[in-house]
Amino acid sequence: MLEALIEDRRFRRWFPPVAATGLVALFVSLGSWQLDRAAEKNRLRALFASDAPYSRLEDAAGLAEFHNIVADGRYDGERQVLVDNIFVDGRIGYLVLTPFQPARGQHWLVVNRGWVARPAAGAPDPAIGIGNAGRTLRGRIGHLPRVGIRTREAFADAGGWPKKAHYPSLEELSSELGQDLLPFVLLLGPADESGFVRRWQPRDSGSMMHYGYAFQWFAMATAVLGLLFWQLRKRRN
Repeated sequence: MLEALIEDRRFRRWFPPVAATGLVALFVSLGSWQLDRAAEKNRLRALFASDAPYSRLEDAAGLAEFHNIVADGRYDGERQVLVDNIFVDGRIGYLVLTPFQPARGQHWLVVNRGWVARPAAGAPDPAIGIGNAGRTLRGRIGHLPRVGIRTREAFADAGGWPKKAHYPSLEELSSELGQDLLPFVLLLGPADESGFVRRWQPRDSGSMMHYGYAFQWFAMATAVLGLLFWQLRKRRN
């Protein structure tokens, strides 16, 4: 049946231009999608660099990544998490995650207080203690650090607090804490004295990668379109 279809004169006449037209449309749509991704990355970077006004945590439901928020409440300093294998300036250390109970609302907030160096072998863990007094936090909406392939469970050690973790998710943190958590992390602002080393950056690869992919898709569309016109001109002659 396939051989008969290939030998059919009308099929051979119309299938190549129809297929080429479909490929051009597909490549153009993929290139446009990459341009949209690049524009979104540029928007997020501009938002990260801006000094936008702070929104209350209670109003953060409609806000996106990197928006500034302010929250009233208290830390739970007894149950903190150290995210292991985080490098800063070539040194290995931890990100300090501290749960925060907002003054209003049932869901708790995970606060990324920044990076601390891992102590030498045999030395005590870094001092990350924090009081439970009420306070006001300011920072940006962000996410937990992530890795492409996680080689082990997030909480492999069943020891006490603070717990060491390997790139945990919010769901895993919620299970360990026994608390419902908000779907984002607060990246603690640089002026807050309860934090450590904080060099927050967007976690993406930038817009140039998407511009490169868009160029490739548009170039492929142009090549197919050129072949189509060449074939049609050849057939006409």
